[in-house]
Parts: sequence; structure tokens; C-alpha cells
Amino acid sequence: MDDASMSLRDKQVVAAINRRTGAGLTATGRALFGKLGGAIYAEWPDGRPAVVTRFLGPHVEARRTAAILDHVRDRGAPVPRHELVVQVDDEVYFVQERLPSAPPQRLSPARMEAIVAVNDRFADALADRPEVPPQAAALADRREALGGYSARGRRVLEKIVEVHQEEPEGAAHVDLVHIDLSGANVLFDATGAATGVVDWNLGAFRGDRHFALVQTRFDREWFVRAPDADPIETAAAARLDEILAERVAPAVLRSYWAQWMLHHLDRAVRTAPPEVVDWHFDLAESRLA
Repeated sequence: MDDASMSLRDKQVVAAINRRTGAGLTATGRALFGKLGGAIYAEWPDGRPAVVTRFLGPHVEARRTAAILDHVRDRGAPVPRHELVVQVDDEVYFVQERLPSAPPQRLSPARMEAIVAVNDRFADALADRPEVPPQAAALADRREALGGYSARGRRVLEKIVEVHQEEPEGAAHVDLVHIDLSGANVLFDATGAATGVVDWNLGAFRGDRHFALVQTRFDREWFVRAPDADPIETAAAARLDEILAERVAPAVLRSYWAQWMLHHLDRAVRTAPPEVVDWHFDLAESRLA
């Protein structure tokens, strides 16, 4: 990539990392995709490719996340090695290995099955790491904005609370959970096989890996609801619904949807236009029924 693909800020970040660590990185470009601001492509002095991403949390949490990911990577999990964790002013950055991948394509039902398959490789990955925070710690329980938004908002909130109260006692899962498992955060090879999961910039958690797939399905709703929705993308979302229904008990799945919808509705009622809030409500009502 040429310099036009990078911002001055990208170059400044890499320069600051070099000053603090002596890494000698050279900024080479920027990822085209990435829900949390994309990634800076870089290169080590010996020519190895690297990726620089911002971690959305404190330095101590970033170091914990990097240690967990390196632990599971050494045991075969498809995640990048995190080579540096660097504080730059008020921000924290990862310098990690750049995993090979093919150019991104639209998400088909077959690619959705590949996402499920690569996520399955996180099963029991944290059986020997009981100190890793549980998945429930990843999502803040914010109810005030939703309850005060409208009568419909209060009804949905009441339903979420009801589902929480009915949540069944389940097994103590010890899977590695990616809290933002979107299609953009999964790498594929030229055959369509998923080869890695990246962008752990919200942390790494312990729990049921299927909890992450509910977020994957929520993310696909943006594509399903688009005015020019792609039938292939819509079919991919439907395939994931089938997989979740096959694998997760109905009461547990409703509980997972309740947690995710509270998280997303809190943001939507505070920041999104009314038409987006409405489809969030539609989705919550259908999944919690």
C-alpha cells in the first residue's frame, strides 16, 4: 500500500511506538475493514508483517488480554500473537502478527458455517485459566436510557428483566469468547475457509462460545435490514439462526439475546436515529418472545 492509504495519525502512532519500545516498525498501510477503526499495517525491520490496533480499555487489561491470547495460540487457537502492548499518551495499542488472508468477500451461508467452525476451535480453551473474566463482565447492565426512552422501550426492558430472572442454571463453560465476533473480524483463505479471528480490542472472556455467535447474528441484522439487502447475506443470517437453534437450548438462547439486546438498545436509544431504534425493538421483541 502507498502513503495515500495512511493518515498522518497512523504514522504518528507507529513513530510513538518506536520511540517507546525501539521496535523499528515501518507503517505500510491501513486495513480496508474493521468495525473499531480498522488496523494499521506495519513491518518489522526483518520484513515480517505486523498489525497495529488500538485496545479500547486500560493498559493492564490489554496486557491481560494479550497474555490470554498468546496462551491459547500456543495451544493451537487461530488468533494472532500479540508481540507488544504499548501505551501512547491516553491510548493503548497492540502490535501483533499479521495473519495471512484473502481479500474479503460477501458473507455467504458457507462462509457463515466457516465462522462457526473457527469459533468452535475456542471450545474449552480456558479450562486451565479460571481467572479470566466471565462473558457477563463484558457487557455493562445499563437500563436507564432504555427505560426512559418510550413506552415501548419500557415494555422491552421489562421483558429483558423477565428473561434474566428466568435464566436457567447452565454448565460452567470454559470456552474463549470473542465479544465482537463480526464477519469483519474473521479472516478467510482463498478457498473460503476461516483461518483466524482478529480484533480482540474489547478483551478476551471465558464462557460459552455460542454467546459470541449471537453477537455475530446481531451484526448481520444491519445487512438484513438494508434497503438493498443482498439475498446471499440474508441467507447467511438465516443459516446462523438455524445453527443457533440446533445448538443452544431455547431458554439459554433467549437469555443470550436479552443480554445482547440490552447492550445494543442502550447505545441505540442514545445515539441512533428513530428508524434504527425501531428495528432494534423489532429484533428484541421477536427474539425474546
